[in-house]
Amino acid sequence: MKALSIDLTSGTVTELPISPESTQYYLGGRGLGIRYLYDHLPENTDPLSPENILGLWTSPLMGTGAVSMVKLCGVTRSPQTGTILMSLMGGYFGPELRFAGVDGLIFHGRAEKPVYLLVKEGVAELLPAEHLWGLSTRETADRITQDLDLKRIQIASIGPAGENLVAFASIMHQGNAMGRGGIGSVMGSKNLKAIAASGKQRPPLAQPDRYQAAVKRITQSYRESEALALFGTTGTTQHVDGLNLKHMYPTRNFQDGKFEEYQQVNADTLYKKHVQKRISCQGCSVRCRRESANTEGPYAGTITDGPEYETLWGFGGLCGNDSLNAVIKANDLCLEYGMDTISAAGVISFGMECFERGLISTEDTEGIELRFGNPDAIIEMLPLIARKEGFGRILAQGTRRAAELIGGNAEEYAMQVKGLELAGYDPRNAKGMALGYATSPRGACHERGYLTAETVGFPPGVDRLAYEGKGELVKEAQDTVAVKDSLSFCVLSSAGTSLDDMAELFSAAVGIEVTSQDLLEAGERINNLERLFNIREGFSRVDDTLPRRFLREPILDNQGNPQTVDIELLLDLYYQARGWDPQGHPLPETLERLGLRETDSPGSQVFGQ
Repeated sequence: MKALSIDLTSGTVTELPISPESTQYYLGGRGLGIRYLYDHLPENTDPLSPENILGLWTSPLMGTGAVSMVKLCGVTRSPQTGTILMSLMGGYFGPELRFAGVDGLIFHGRAEKPVYLLVKEGVAELLPAEHLWGLSTRETADRITQDLDLKRIQIASIGPAGENLVAFASIMHQGNAMGRGGIGSVMGSKNLKAIAASGKQRPPLAQPDRYQAAVKRITQSYRESEALALFGTTGTTQHVDGLNLKHMYPTRNFQDGKFEEYQQVNADTLYKKHVQKRISCQGCSVRCRRESANTEGPYAGTITDGPEYETLWGFGGLCGNDSLNAVIKANDLCLEYGMDTISAAGVISFGMECFERGLISTEDTEGIELRFGNPDAIIEMLPLIARKEGFGRILAQGTRRAAELIGGNAEEYAMQVKGLELAGYDPRNAKGMALGYATSPRGACHERGYLTAETVGFPPGVDRLAYEGKGELVKEAQDTVAVKDSLSFCVLSSAGTSLDDMAELFSAAVGIEVTSQDLLEAGERINNLERLFNIREGFSRVDDTLPRRFLREPILDNQGNPQTVDIELLLDLYYQARGWDPQGHPLPETLERLGLRETDSPGSQVFGQ
């Protein structure tokens, strides 16, 4: 495997071999990304300065025919939270990067003028992008495709939100978002508009016959899986009804856990009235994604990739909005401007609560009635956020900074952890999810410890309201997801591939024998190294918390019992399970066991050797 290091300031490109030690101990993707960033980024680096590093990482399994191995991982320091940031993007771009002969891209510095990178058959070239600056992500992809006139090409780009350094700007590829934490702003700060990949190479396999046998067996299991067949029909949007029933569907900026009009914005309504076709990522038979359109009513003519559950919820119940037309339009605006839909919906719902509580008025919003249930306010506000105009200048900072700018008691209504807005699961009725939000390395993230046992009841048998065992449960989930992120595996298809399957695929692809336990240890190593990065940047136990609303303002569970979160109890259980001290610092024996002591840690400082 090899990465390309691109110095945007000088325009030079250097090839960096990725050693077998790095691959063995950090697997790929997210693992290689944190190892490189921890070793090469000085502490307290301004995330939007030329000194920040942006890495885009594939894995040894991506593009090899294995089902669901499509997730390109971006790793950098987040401008929204200041933490380590790992963000993933599906579709076709990551595999195409490997077909182009490259396993990772590492961007340093800042270009004097806007540029984009072309990677073609192992060679990288920086090209002028001044004519692309200001274009939407869709317009950018179309223009580059016309300019290059290649038979096959995949493009990832930022939109105006990334150019304007919006706190939650995304990198976009065909409706797929590398969304959370402002990774698009890091790209924009470097004057890097887009990356194009084109190639016909096939990634090497150490034991091709063994690998193909494993792929064939796993592919057959996908075909026979009833769970995956069901998931493919409506994808993540099917979660609306069940979460609402469990009082876990956050409504009106997390003031409640259920939405009375949920059936207006659920999967049934979406598929009956708006979905035109199912679509998929590269080589995936599940086909859980969709293309939706507004054919009549407000915002008729909008055609968009998605929406997924988080967007359906965020611009739906979170904003008290029952207009699916507005949700679809909002989704498309975010894709075109290049913004994370979870954070965009989060800051708008925060603004709505501030408006209704009298902290801001139409004088601040320039006439926009920023109230819950007003779909037009959502659609009016999104372009202002992307362009940093009007009240959009405030909301473009994210809820934590926006609350500081608004003042008063606005902080009480900012639903964020470490600066990142919460996703669509109310933690008061899911204690493991509460702990996952609080301890996720990148802030309030639902996917870095994907607790489907609590959210959708799969696998069954977990009491979502209990505290006992949640430290171990969250640790295991986080370590498992770190493995999947590092192998470029889509967590949404996890029912089709076990850790034993992944170990077999990795062993056959790389030629290094590993077991499922070896993979889990790698996941634990990755989580601990990310923790060390955040500690180095000043984070500690006091930051592993939740907004006051979840600790002091109860909501009812579906049995009528009031629920809040005892976060201190959860942290004690979790730190003990992790082998960390009471302040959340990994103990020396934990680091020793994982090979993370000082600079002699396995895989450290081996890039380029």
